[in-house]
Amino acid sequence: MKRFEDEPAFKYSYYAVLNRGERVDVKCPECGGHAYIECRNRELQWKCSECYAHAVKEQDYEYTGKGYCSVCERWYSVVVKDEKVTPHSLVHIICPHCGANNQAKMHKRAISRGYYQEIRNGRDPIFDLELYFLDYIRGKQIWAVNREHLSYLIAYISADLRVKYGGVMIKTASHSIPAYIKEAKNRQAVTRILTKMQMQSNTK
Repeated sequence: MKRFEDEPAFKYSYYAVLNRGERVDVKCPECGGHAYIECRNRELQWKCSECYAHAVKEQDYEYTGKGYCSVCERWYSVVVKDEKVTPHSLVHIICPHCGANNQAKMHKRAISRGYYQEIRNGRDPIFDLELYFLDYIRGKQIWAVNREHLSYLIAYISADLRVKYGGVMIKTASHSIPAYIKEAKNRQAVTRILTKMQMQSNTK
């Protein structure tokens, strides 16, 4: 009997994988080969292992005009979204209190991305790249974020006995696996698909 002890919840979420310094495997949009997303120095980027194409997710910034109104002398802080204006050091701001026109200093602040959104429809939420480990069962998706996640899914689905992580009643990594993948009637077919993806990746 194959016994499987589950792993901590959200271990294979998009954010958790990148936050640990690991990679998310995707298909290169240029050649269709193996590429990966990683976070280096708090900067997200993807690189192709085959054609060496790559791209970087630029840091997002918020621009604001701040100061004391020259007419009503009240403090204001107004977000500026006009990209034609944001490169300048000074900007014209309409006072939100009295409507007077002011010349204010432009302030630039990096925006923290916080938690990334989760994978949707087999594509990553930042670059919109298709996952490398992706297949279908009866029209429904089966995917893994990387090789470690793929190995986890194979071990979980093929196990005869599954126990909670640490033996306590908490959410585990399997909590986010869709029900149709965990259904007993699909067990053999899902295991076969996952194993096929694993074997194909080992030949690369």
